[in-house]
Amino acid sequence: GVLYASGVDDKLYAYDANGATNCSGTPKTCSPLWTATLGTTTSDSTPAVVGGVVYVGSNDSKLYAFDANGNTNCSGAPKTCGPLWTAATPNPFNFSSPAVANGVVYAGSSDLEAFDANGTTNCSGAPKTCTPLWAANVGVMDSSPSVANGLVFIGSFSNFGGQKFGVEAFDATGTTDCSGIPKLCTPLWTGVTGSPVL
Repeated sequence: GVLYASGVDDKLYAYDANGATNCSGTPKTCSPLWTATLGTTTSDSTPAVVGGVVYVGSNDSKLYAFDANGNTNCSGAPKTCGPLWTAATPNPFNFSSPAVANGVVYAGSSDLEAFDANGTTNCSGAPKTCTPLWAANVGVMDSSPSVANGLVFIGSFSNFGGQKFGVEAFDATGTTDCSGIPKLCTPLWTGVTGSPVL
């Protein structure tokens, strides 16, 4: 029942999707149920909502997780919310949006990174910050991760030995073809395309 939108004014907005709460006038205009600030620059990332948490990337090179209900870490009138946790990413998100599956949130900037969606494993501090469960060097990307059948897929502008374009598939659990501390993963397979994958 809530619509989440991120804007070029570095904010996340939550609206009553039914157009009732905080809505009035003819034609009807709605004010947000709550808002949150995403760093100091714009956000081109589309929010993902799973399990009562809304995840969104920002051009300040961070992944943010907020209480989708606008309760935890939220106050004031109009209501503003702080994140449940954040995670630093190597580069801005550009147009890449996070994907969430099986308790893991996958985020793409210049790397593909996997984080505990609950903000527990590899997370600490106050305010809470998280580091990846695993990461993969993918290259510049504007595409968003997708997850299916135990694999996470991502498209790239540049990798594969120069300026080639392509797609890569990784073990979504960060097990096969993954090693080291911090854990780095290599693709299970790659595919070269004739143009950038957006």
